[in-house]
Amino acid sequence: MTKANPLQTLTFTTKPKIEAVNPIEVKRAKLIIRLNEQRAMVQCLLDNTDFIAYKEVFITDDESGEKRKVKRPKRIRPWFYQSNDKYYFEIKYGTKSLEIQKNKLAIDVGDKTKLLTVIDTIIDATNQGFLDTELKAVKGPSKK
Repeated sequence: MTKANPLQTLTFTTKPKIEAVNPIEVKRAKLIIRLNEQRAMVQCLLDNTDFIAYKEVFITDDESGEKRKVKRPKRIRPWFYQSNDKYYFEIKYGTKSLEIQKNKLAIDVGDKTKLLTVIDTIIDATNQGFLDTELKAVKGPSKK
């Protein structure tokens, strides 16, 4: 009596081609995440509340040796600032400010109540791909 091969019940096929991730879409998504953090920071500024952002990190318990995830506050630098009773906003990727127009890094916002509108406009423009050429120009960290 021969045993039936259980592998014969499976359907085998050729390996499908996995699409490569478009690097510009990755940069867009990262920029939108950072812009949403700035938006939350501006909202706290307008509401007169403290802004605290958290990141999840793994720590190892000294006694048991097990790893667990905890939330730790993270430092986020504002991309907006006040000068001469006016607010300005810079679009940044990493530590670099994006130069949307030649030799102009800052956006003149005016009143701080308009900061949310400016950030929403930038998020919309990023989603539609209007910042793609500036994002392509940004170099990532150099590999050693």
